[in-house]
Amino acid sequence: MSTSSKAARATVLAIVVSIALAACTGIVPDRRPAADVRTGKDVAQALEAVPGVVLAEVRSGPDGLPGQNKMNADIVVQPGYTPAVAELLDYVLRQLWSQNETPITTNVSIKLLTGTATESTTIDLVPALTTLGITAYNRDPKTVDSLGYGLGIAELTKHYGTWPGPVPELPVDLSTPSATPSQ
Repeated sequence: MSTSSKAARATVLAIVVSIALAACTGIVPDRRPAADVRTGKDVAQALEAVPGVVLAEVRSGPDGLPGQNKMNADIVVQPGYTPAVAELLDYVLRQLWSQNETPITTNVSIKLLTGTATESTTIDLVPALTTLGITAYNRDPKTVDSLGYGLGIAELTKHYGTWPGPVPELPVDLSTPSATPSQ
């Protein structure tokens, strides 16, 4: 093999390796508006403003490879909360999808609980997900209490459009308190 053939192969190999490494870094274009960054904290504040919501925790972070991000949300509603769970779930998902600080590239995990900020029980979201027409989700009975329900990006995009979505208005049915706080 000639020296020029070896050099050409080395160059091609270097290019292939560079492309492969770039692909693994998860380089994602920044699609955030310059002036209107909406954070997970903003989402949590909006959710805590819903009558009957006791606590909202929203977290985002890496999920596997660099550039891969997930979002988790734990929402606690007071005992006796009676508005439609499906409508609340839809509002929560729209709120999560509207944050534009961290690109969500893998999934969103959500838990809806009833109780207090210190003691709560997981609400079964299967009926609400079915009502919303969301059929692709992960619910492991062994981990649903700790990890919640996982929804993939394809399913969220199908229902809420491209990320980030618009900031949703609070639905009228959720804007009036219908749960009596525990005594």
